[in-house]
Amino acid sequence: MGSSAKAFLNVTLSFLPLMLFWSISSSLSLVLGFASILMLFIRDIINKNIGIMSIVLVAYFTISNILYFYLGINSVMEYKYLTSYIVLALTGFISIMLGKPYTMYDARRGYEKEFGKSTLFIEVNIVITKIWAVIYSINAIIELSGHNIMTITIMNGLVILGIMLSIIIPGVLPEV
Repeated sequence: MGSSAKAFLNVTLSFLPLMLFWSISSSLSLVLGFASILMLFIRDIINKNIGIMSIVLVAYFTISNILYFYLGINSVMEYKYLTSYIVLALTGFISIMLGKPYTMYDARRGYEKEFGKSTLFIEVNIVITKIWAVIYSINAIIELSGHNIMTITIMNGLVILGIMLSIIIPGVLPEV
């Protein structure tokens, strides 16, 4: 398996908590999302590769679980797509401003250690993180118009575009 494919799989795995959260309609999605981000966070601690997205998702699922289960705030589930898209977009833009795009932490696992520190690697991840931040921003705006079959189709289409670009962009660039 090529380095860019390994990197893509690592980044995809890091989104498992959100995939569970978005695909399960019951409150079980909060529990499974929280449990899976904790497992991934422990892996990141062990590997000494803690990225901004891991920290943000631990905070997001901790706060969401507290609000829903302890304080009884049902809007956590009602607006789960909107809030998660906003959090993802902000995380993307903020991580870029800090010069540490969130995609690079999980993508690093797919490449040689030195390449994961290179300017090219960081620049590619800035581009990919920008693409995702824009997609999540657009999805948040679309979500404001309602969660129906048309909006879901458009948002999923944007996610598919993001996935394709996340595979294609690193694949066309040279590895050192």
